Amino acid sequence: MTKSNNESVMLFKPFLIAGIIILAFGIVCILIGSSFISFREEADGFKIIGLRFLVGGAISISLGFIAKHFLLIKYLWKQRIWPRNRSEESNFSNWYRP
Repeated sequence: MTKSNNESVMLFKPFLIAGIIILAFGIVCILIGSSFISFREEADGFKIIGLRFLVGGAISISLGFIAKHFLLIKYLWKQRIWPRNRSEESNFSNWYRP
């Protein structure tokens, strides 16, 4: 493995573990808000906090996968995006010739 691949794999595990922990905490907050608290305002607060933690955990896991597969994503991005832009430029480059 090259140095960049090794660094990207090293970033994957912390992001994944942090995301799983944050997701679990979000689920616990939602469960507490929906079943254990009798006051409606406090229950809604726990549900909102739980949803925020769920979103944060999902983002953390996504960042981990992006870091792990960055070279593949970069290669696919160049293969898909750049050839299309070059062909559009060649279609319109002849308009302003004298």
